Amino acid sequence: MEMDLKITFWGVRGSKPTPSRDTILFGGNTSCVQIETKKKNFIFDGGTGLAVLGKKMFDGGKADADIFFSHLHWDHIQGLPFFMPLYEEGNTFTLYGQDKKELSFEDAIINQMKAPYFPITMEMMKADYEFIGINTDEEFVFQDGTKISTFEVNHPSGCLAFKIEKGASKVVYSTDTEPMEGQRRGEFLEFIKGADILIYDTHYTDEEYIGGLCGGKKGWGHSTWEEGTVISKEGNIGNLILFHHKDDRSDRQQQEIEVLAKQKFKNTIAAREGMVIIVGGDGLEKVVVDYPY
Repeated sequence: MEMDLKITFWGVRGSKPTPSRDTILFGGNTSCVQIETKKKNFIFDGGTGLAVLGKKMFDGGKADADIFFSHLHWDHIQGLPFFMPLYEEGNTFTLYGQDKKELSFEDAIINQMKAPYFPITMEMMKADYEFIGINTDEEFVFQDGTKISTFEVNHPSGCLAFKIEKGASKVVYSTDTEPMEGQRRGEFLEFIKGADILIYDTHYTDEEYIGGLCGGKKGWGHSTWEEGTVISKEGNIGNLILFHHKDDRSDRQQQEIEVLAKQKFKNTIAAREGMVIIVGGDGLEKVVVDYPY
């Protein structure tokens, strides 16, 4: 199969790391997804899964990557101080993230690695790195032809979704968003339209999100697996990947959700650490899923 994009999941959990005998199957590390082309290495979010990826990259010699941060909540940056390739001279990284009115992306990363929060500062890193501030509705085209576009989703303090296009293949990484409403919903559906892979925040169930006597989770910044299946149908999505699993969701509970989601949208898979998806070509085997790690 001719490869356009190779997706590897290094962290699929939300809110906080959850190492437990009950999370072995899906994994307990927080958000980190690697997307590779034949010539480029892209990383989306730097949760604790980034530390696991970093060890593999560190063991493989010199490394370079473009790292896109959807936002700066803890579960999406926790792995950066433990990303070993940053400590190695000769490695090269470009870090992309959203500037805020009161704080630039660069300052936000640098400040969280200063005393008393962490004993090693970014200035002590030996790799070459640069920060690029980004915002919604931007587009980046790389030398190998890969195009990455941004879209502002519905999350406290802001969050960006990313669309990655290479050849005839399209992948959308959309974590940490509540269901979109009104005009923004239509714009989001247009953004994701026809994607071969939609990696989507399915942190809650509809019941948890809407709530009952104890109240729901509206305003908390996360969507549901039911909403994921609905927008996948409306957006003509090839495959839905359930992502950002709730921190206290056991493997058994997540398996049950995966089964229910498949009943509503057949091409649904719940993300697992180590899961690899190859996207390429135009045939029946355009998407191939494996678990090599």
